[in-house]
Amino acid sequence: MGDRVKAEQEVMTSVRKATNTDETAPKRKHVRNCIVFTWDFKTSMPVWECMKSQPLKASEVQCYKAIITLHKVIREGHHVTIQEALAQTKFLEDLAHGLGGGVYTGWQNYSVLIRAYINFLLAKLEYHRLHPEFNGMFDYKEYVSLRGTNDPNEGYETIADLMSLQDRLDEFQKLVFRNFQPASNNECRIASLVPLVEESYGIYKFATHMLIAMHQRVDGAEQALEPLRKRYNAQHYALRKFYYECSNLRYLTSLINVPRLPQHPVNLFGDDFVPSPITDRPESTDGRGASTPALASASRSTPTIDLEAERKAAEELQRKQQEEERQQKLLIQQQIEIRRRHEEEERQRQMAIQQQMEQQRAEQQRQLEEQQRQYEEQQRLQKQREQEQLAKLQQEQLQRQVQGKMQELEQQILLMRGQHERDQLTITQYNQRVGALEDQIRQLQQFQQQQDASKDELIRQLQEQIEQWRQKYETLAKLYAQLRQEHLDLLGKFKQANLKANSAAEVMGKMDRLQAEMRRKNLELADMMRERDKALADLQRLENSRSDELDRLRNELEDSQDRER
Repeated sequence: MGDRVKAEQEVMTSVRKATNTDETAPKRKHVRNCIVFTWDFKTSMPVWECMKSQPLKASEVQCYKAIITLHKVIREGHHVTIQEALAQTKFLEDLAHGLGGGVYTGWQNYSVLIRAYINFLLAKLEYHRLHPEFNGMFDYKEYVSLRGTNDPNEGYETIADLMSLQDRLDEFQKLVFRNFQPASNNECRIASLVPLVEESYGIYKFATHMLIAMHQRVDGAEQALEPLRKRYNAQHYALRKFYYECSNLRYLTSLINVPRLPQHPVNLFGDDFVPSPITDRPESTDGRGASTPALASASRSTPTIDLEAERKAAEELQRKQQEEERQQKLLIQQQIEIRRRHEEEERQRQMAIQQQMEQQRAEQQRQLEEQQRQYEEQQRLQKQREQEQLAKLQQEQLQRQVQGKMQELEQQILLMRGQHERDQLTITQYNQRVGALEDQIRQLQQFQQQQDASKDELIRQLQEQIEQWRQKYETLAKLYAQLRQEHLDLLGKFKQANLKANSAAEVMGKMDRLQAEMRRKNLELADMMRERDKALADLQRLENSRSDELDRLRNELEDSQDRER
């Protein structure tokens, strides 16, 4: 369990490093770690989970490198990898849709390649879903051990579907070449050609073996299998051109040995097909990297044995050809030696006709020079034709790149046109919104003016009420002063009455009257004082309410002025 957790952590690190944002190829040791993990633990789900956790939609380069890594894992990983990949097609389709459901619009121009690469991977997975007997590398011997070639109809359908997948691969590789950038090293784009070369050659070998077996088993194969032979021949020339273009890429040839197909298609009625193996270039790695290929080769021992046998057969054929060429050279040298001795004998025997022999030698020398000149002319013409062919291929490649660039620019123009139309619609909606807001502002201003007018009227009424209460208060104050003065006068009169009273009856009568008058005046004075206190309280309350109302109105005016500003 601890080894599994440690291995998953290493796989997560390898995935992050293989799918970084640098515009370089995913390193082989990181991809190889993911492949070996699938063979060790019989699953590829940690690889998919780590891919989903990466921000692939944020960078075109990161997304493209992730697709390259997934293609190699699906192709070279354990057999269960294909079944698990079939359950992840939704994730791949989501990547093809790009950023937020839209399209990729980065400056590296990988958007077209991303969609095309994912479509090819989906087509490959769909083929494996329909034909589960295939492994990721389309191994013929393993297929025969599982299915056999007894059913011609099934074999015909299998080859037809496989050739359709080969056509999809050919379209994608042409798109990759068209999208090469002149100002870039195109390392990331070239890296995607590595699994395409291996994939296409695996399909080519399987189709060749299968067609040879079907031609030997099917009655009337010359007519029944004619459509397949035509497609096979066309794909042979297309692959030969594809491999020729790949062999001119120095970085690609430093990673793998590009296959060399014969000039003409293999004779499907015979048994003369000897495929050349595709091997990786040696890579200087550390101790861990050196042990990884051993694990991978141990997990896939059968394909290694097949490639070794094919390599030995090719070496044997090359050795026979070299032996025949050596024997032909020896025979030519012997003939030249015999001819030289014969000429020496003739010169000794015919000294008398030396002049004639010299003329003959001169004529022979002239003929040899003429032959040498003709040979050099042929070599020059052949070299010129090769240069013209190379220039023609370069011109075709440049035209494909220009066409790809034009298509991409046309797509960008369409996108910009759609963006312009959306901007115009947004501007129109904005103008309508601005007009509606201006109408709302005018309505608010009118409403504010009405509120200001009503508030001014309310202030005027309050001021009038305050003025009325002030007048009432002044009247009460005057009345109170008058009553106080009368009270003081009465007190003086009371004192005088006390002094002038001679008799007790008059004094008591006057006293009673004065007391009654004083009680009455006191009651009136108390009523007046209550009225005064009530008037003072009402005045204070009115002043407080007026102050609060003025503060509230002042705040509302300031708020309305701030909103208008």
